Amino acid sequence: MPKLSSALVACLLVAAPLATTAPTPAEAARPRADLVTKRVTASYAAGMVTAAATIKNKGVKKAPASRVSFYLSTDVRQSGDDTALGSARVRGLKPKRSKPVSGRFAVPAPVTPGAYHVVVCADSGGAVKERKETNNCKGSAATLTITAGGSGPGSGPVTVSATAGVGGTVAASGVTGGSCVATTCTFPTSGTGTVTFTPTPAAGYRFGTWTGATCSGYTIGTGGKITFTNPTSAAACTATFVRQVTVSYSVAPVQVSLVGKVNATATGGSCTDNIVTGGGSCVVDASTGTVTLTATQLALLFQNWSGDCAGTTNPFQLTNLTVDAACTANFGL
Repeated sequence: MPKLSSALVACLLVAAPLATTAPTPAEAARPRADLVTKRVTASYAAGMVTAAATIKNKGVKKAPASRVSFYLSTDVRQSGDDTALGSARVRGLKPKRSKPVSGRFAVPAPVTPGAYHVVVCADSGGAVKERKETNNCKGSAATLTITAGGSGPGSGPVTVSATAGVGGTVAASGVTGGSCVATTCTFPTSGTGTVTFTPTPAAGYRFGTWTGATCSGYTIGTGGKITFTNPTSAAACTATFVRQVTVSYSVAPVQVSLVGKVNATATGGSCTDNIVTGGGSCVVDASTGTVTLTATQLALLFQNWSGDCAGTTNPFQLTNLTVDAACTANFGL
């Protein structure tokens, strides 16, 4: 095959330039969520930090459920030397929507007393693919003053106890993470374990309330029972009981409501009327409760009261009762 001259080759290259690959358009940005933290507030009391914030999705795609973390910081930015307090869960968040988040946390033992901001960071676990990953955190504008640094989880044993006042007993149950001697319970590690104290009133008493200068940090249930969960500070509670008296009432000459009847009302207690006998009874707090008896004549006329009630006053009121009482409404022609 004859060789092409260099001049001909040059002409061919000019007439037919080499094909090149056309540039592809840049891939369109994917829609993503974008979680930010707003309005951080915090307070400190009795070794506990209470913090709240609002988490907003500024993006254009729904964010799945994620974790929000809380930190103690000497400034308003989250950094590696901040002290982690704990976290909370936030459910899925639609675009442009906000949800509140809050938590109550014990201050860990290594924290040095001083002034701190609380920094709250959305999506701290990295569960959400976001449009921007560097705008999740925000610090509280105001500082809180930590006065002690030794009452948080892991700082040492904690003792929680309960005693009973006059008129009842207290029992401990549901103990985890520690042990009890009667109703004095010790948890070797602060911030772990649970115990429930249940008050039981004796006959003639009802449960009143829990008292004590350090009696706090529990949740209250039915019947006045209280449960301490992961206690971080010592607590001593006393169950108080209230003495009660009973006022019974009946009709005469026979206990049948056709003769007549008595209705009763009470303050500081309750009454139950018997529609068959025409009588009933009330149970009220001693010394403070009041019972008012009203006689209603039916087949016979009301005449007077007898027993622990006397006279013809109707309605008849009993006040400042310290012992049980029994009253009879007498009816006749």
